[in-house]
Amino acid sequence: MLFWIGLFTFILGVRYHDIGSMAFIDLPVRIPASRIFVNGAILGLCVGIVYTAVELRLESLRFYDNALSRIILLRTLYLFIVCGLALAAISYANYYLDVARGNIDPAKVGYSRYVFSATVQFLMLGALIGNFALSVFHTLRAKIGYVDFTNLLVGRYRKPVVEERAFMFLDLKSSTAIAERLGHRLYSRLIQDCFRDLTAVLLTTRAEVYQYVGDEAVLSWPVGLAAADANCLRAYFQFAERLAARRAHYETAYGLSPEFKAGVNLGRVTVVEVGVLKRAIVYHSDVLNTAARVQALCNEHGKALLVTDAVKDRLVGAPYRLELIGDIVLRGKTQPVGVYSVERNAE
Repeated sequence: MLFWIGLFTFILGVRYHDIGSMAFIDLPVRIPASRIFVNGAILGLCVGIVYTAVELRLESLRFYDNALSRIILLRTLYLFIVCGLALAAISYANYYLDVARGNIDPAKVGYSRYVFSATVQFLMLGALIGNFALSVFHTLRAKIGYVDFTNLLVGRYRKPVVEERAFMFLDLKSSTAIAERLGHRLYSRLIQDCFRDLTAVLLTTRAEVYQYVGDEAVLSWPVGLAAADANCLRAYFQFAERLAARRAHYETAYGLSPEFKAGVNLGRVTVVEVGVLKRAIVYHSDVLNTAARVQALCNEHGKALLVTDAVKDRLVGAPYRLELIGDIVLRGKTQPVGVYSVERNAE
């Protein structure tokens, strides 16, 4: 809404600067700045609210499953129509306001001519350019990741930065057997569906997707966000609930109900931007290796979610039951790591 208010106010201000009159007003009437700002604000609010509603609707229709070029083109077209309708409504109000003030003779200038005035054309051109810019911006953010896109844009990690972060390695159970049973094409569709269902969980638990590796997703949080509301645990259980709620779909489409296992660890990592032709933000630390090793223990111990003692120590008062599996020397390490299973407390 701020974007649209700023854009329309700017266009109106440029249009009326030193002109002194609106389209089809021949009288020497000065246009007060307040009217320009009010029109820009109302138009921006109308377009911004409807824009948000359309965005949410497009998301619910799986609009973003299309190719990026198609997403940009269709989104620009849809929202340009929205802007056109809002402009028509605001122009209608302005037309009769000017008629009431005697600035326009309705016998000579009707609403249909007024709505196609140079001012409205300027606004429509601005709306088209603004829609295209926002479409590219939002599509790239969704493609790269909201947080990573911003960090790449401002160059936050051009030089290595040390941070404390939590990581979850989320992996499909019995993936090899499922792949053999379904075949590569149907198996790939299964993974698409699963990670699509993960999207809402990412938003509610404020998780970032570090990377997708085959049938595995690596999620990440700054430590503060990971511990808040036990987001790094809540994400797993919400995802499991989502998959269970869609059991009928998965069983109809694939003949099975997918389940995931996960390992979580946290600690200090070095974050840096790498690459030239394909830039990415990467994390360097044994923290990630430990999380991966912990997740690999799930099958061995018959557990769905395992965390390290470093995670347990940060989750004060979390509504989950953590039970010690043991102090385990993980592959590639010399010092034992405390590993805990996580279950929900009984209601």
